[in-house]
Amino acid sequence: MSADDLSPESFHGYDILHIEGYLVQNHELLEKAVILAKEAGLKIALDMASYNIVEANLDFLRSLVRKYVDIVFANEEESRSFTGKEPLEALDEIAGMCEIAVVKVGEKGCLVKVDGKVVEVPAIAANPVDTTGAGDLYASGFFYGMANNLSYEKCARLGSLLAGNVIEVIGTKMDAHRWANIKREVEKIAGLKPAFRH
Repeated sequence: MSADDLSPESFHGYDILHIEGYLVQNHELLEKAVILAKEAGLKIALDMASYNIVEANLDFLRSLVRKYVDIVFANEEESRSFTGKEPLEALDEIAGMCEIAVVKVGEKGCLVKVDGKVVEVPAIAANPVDTTGAGDLYASGFFYGMANNLSYEKCARLGSLLAGNVIEVIGTKMDAHRWANIKREVEKIAGLKPAFRH
């Protein structure tokens, strides 16, 4: 995909543009995407993806976050690469650049800062075998919470629930039994009937 593939119509009917950090190396594509998304009234979320991606694109990422990004997801290593700081201080710095900052700290859970307030959410008990997909599943849980107007604490709990489950399997696919258990937990956390499908 290149910048020429994007048009204003690509962004109509959506609320959030979620950028996967591995696309950050295509600066022209990303800049056009965020400009068109902002013009269409979307919020922009960025998952930093990998500390080496952050290091290789640091100036560009800092500019992108300051100018356009509303929600940042970063793990401990990525937030350190982005700010040079440890998780809580990194969270503060990132939150000074965007509306919602999320720093995931592995088995310790995650930190969310919105409107000057920090929420700490523990990770669920899990037996990790493969972290592939953990960041994407975390974001999907968080967005599900946002779509249902839940508190940011509940959004983070939903993100942790999904991430904590996918790290217990090899790859990114979870079986129907695990999804059924996840849906029951979502109902407990959210008080809503889950809308996603497995």
